[in-house]
Amino acid sequence: MKRKLINSFIILSASSAIAKLFSILNRMILARQLSSEAMALYILVMPTVSLCITLGQLGIPSAVFRLVANPKYNNKKIIISAFTICLFTCVIVMSTLLFASKFISHDLLKNEGAFYPLLSLALFIPLVGISGIIKNYFLARQNVFLVAKAGFVEEIARLAFSYFMIRKFSFLADTYLVSFATFAMSIGELSSIIYLSTRLKDHKITTFNKKSIVNNLQIKDMLNIAMPLTGSRLYHCVVSFLEPITLVFVLTKFNLSESTIHQQYAIISGYVISLLVTPTFFNNVIYRLFLPIITDDVVYKKFSAAKKHMFLALLGSFLISVPFTLIFYFIPEFCLKILYNTTSGANYLKYMAIPFTIFYLQTPLSALLQALNKNKLMFIISIIECTSEIILVYVLSHYIGVFSIAVSLLTGLLITLVISAGACYKYLFCTNN
Repeated sequence: MKRKLINSFIILSASSAIAKLFSILNRMILARQLSSEAMALYILVMPTVSLCITLGQLGIPSAVFRLVANPKYNNKKIIISAFTICLFTCVIVMSTLLFASKFISHDLLKNEGAFYPLLSLALFIPLVGISGIIKNYFLARQNVFLVAKAGFVEEIARLAFSYFMIRKFSFLADTYLVSFATFAMSIGELSSIIYLSTRLKDHKITTFNKKSIVNNLQIKDMLNIAMPLTGSRLYHCVVSFLEPITLVFVLTKFNLSESTIHQQYAIISGYVISLLVTPTFFNNVIYRLFLPIITDDVVYKKFSAAKKHMFLALLGSFLISVPFTLIFYFIPEFCLKILYNTTSGANYLKYMAIPFTIFYLQTPLSALLQALNKNKLMFIISIIECTSEIILVYVLSHYIGVFSIAVSLLTGLLITLVISAGACYKYLFCTNN
């Protein structure tokens, strides 16, 4: 059992590390090809990307994963239902983005250059929805390596397109170069879809017609799983979307130029925080391994085993965080230079490295809450965390400027950790003793 667990950890860690490596490589190439103003623009539109993806997908890919893993459901019905719902929502979001891009760039983000990058994201919304459904189907069928290969194809296509286009048309304005970088995301997703679709034929679920779609819809089952998953995720994305808007609204009153605010926001959000979360793909590995174990303990009321497993998971999460914390604390300039070709934000990275350890510790706690089916509590925690963050950004930005993003993030993580730890402690040491 221990050997199987270790082997699973190594396999999952390796596949996750490769995917993360290509993501880092893409960001490194962009940082070296684009100017600091162009990178600031790229980072500025990313919260809008996350919001559109969440609205477009509506939690459907996650619902596909759960339903396909359940043997009582027909896979073809699941896929048809998922595609039907996701395409409907994606078309609505895509159309809204096309009409609202001018308003978002001019009136909300206060950056005219964001207009074309936002327009270039329209095609990405349905593509990422389709890709998410197919990937989660194969994940539920435990075909992890196929999904890893698709991720490899996706990142290669994305890298190649953005590198070639930006290099070929480097004489163009920043707004067009950033548009190439954002459109490259669509090229990557399309390549992944084409690769995975060739494997779907073997599963005999790719032959669709009007009659089969009408007869095989399982809208209710799909939405019953998807909607609760979407709630907290959507609120997170909305808060992330509002953060740069709030900063611009507040800081322009102190006679700071919008371009200065955008660049400072890019340093905190795009460089520092992105670097801090880079090694946290290990959290996903721990979550995948720990969740079935702790779920088994909960179902069969093995409380002593649950305590032991929780302790080991917390210890493992902490030990994984230690080397990265030390690296970010002692050599922040080197980390930023090698990844983003800049040393801007080195002090911020150093200040945030140690307290960010709490992010790692949250993973086992979230797994236990998930095993206990505390979805309502997790949603409330998420609402409290996000609300406190946006309030702190508004209040603290009057005093510490853009660094309010970092302080609000750490405060939100601490709030989540304390409430989650309290709920887990109550279950493990109070309720069942």
